[in-house]
Amino acid sequence: MHIGVFTDGLAAYSLEDTLATCEKLGIKGVELGCGGWSPMSHVPADDLLSGKLSAEEYLKPFKAHGIQIDALNGAGNVLHPIEGKKDREILTKAFKIASMLGVKTVVANSGLPAGGPNDERPNWVTTHWPPENYEILDYQWNTVAIPAWKEIAEEARSYGVRIAFELHPTCLVYNLQTFERLCEGVGDCKDVLGINMDPSHMMWMGGDGRDIIRAVPESIFHVHLKDCVFHKQQQMVNGNLDNKKGADMDARSWSFDVPGKGRDSAWWASFLKELHQAGYNGILSVELEDYTGFPKNPLAEGVEFMKPLAAAYPD
Repeated sequence: MHIGVFTDGLAAYSLEDTLATCEKLGIKGVELGCGGWSPMSHVPADDLLSGKLSAEEYLKPFKAHGIQIDALNGAGNVLHPIEGKKDREILTKAFKIASMLGVKTVVANSGLPAGGPNDERPNWVTTHWPPENYEILDYQWNTVAIPAWKEIAEEARSYGVRIAFELHPTCLVYNLQTFERLCEGVGDCKDVLGINMDPSHMMWMGGDGRDIIRAVPESIFHVHLKDCVFHKQQQMVNGNLDNKKGADMDARSWSFDVPGKGRDSAWWASFLKELHQAGYNGILSVELEDYTGFPKNPLAEGVEFMKPLAAAYPD
């Protein structure tokens, strides 16, 4: 395993500055955004796809800094009733570019459909009541999601890449149960559909990513390093379902941060141990959701916190 970074958090910096920062911090790998919910700051997708820029030429600065590309990120809502077609095209571009660059993993979200054929907005069902929730779920899974992901999984396979789902709340696939439901519906897809294990999402939902790793070790395709900090006063009166803006960190019941800010080193050591025992030997991609305006500072903090823990499991 090696420490890396999802460079969306460094979108304000040039590719050269980003790679130089990674080299300085001892980061060996990167995950690059390819559009959708990513700003695509470091991947000239159109130039690569048109042949204006060759893969060999694009990779030169990465090699110069000793940095490898471990994954591309094509996250978006491919199941959105209005925007889904556009996000699906972006995901296809990510597959094509990954194939060109020799990258095997594309991080994505499952997306979230509307609640019915005439709706224009996605609808995230989180509970069993009221009864019509089951009608919504039946439509979302059987009419929209499973047919779409059967096609997408086959497309990814044709490009020689695999998809790592971020188990993200407000997406249809957000925990182990929903991941397994999609896999069962798609069928024969464990080679191409897996999990991007970001433990922070399970933290705020009350779960534990380590248990998912133990349950489906063969499905861990990628890892995001992100912590969750709880603000007890707000949490006790408002619970964990909080729709205040992410930038209002202190006003929320919880907020994201780099590793070490919410869970201690013992927890993160056990997280890495579970990954190692699962046979995972890829990138540990620090995901920055920092609103201070100085993302290099928390990146350095997170990397320094994780370095001695990751050293127990060298490449």
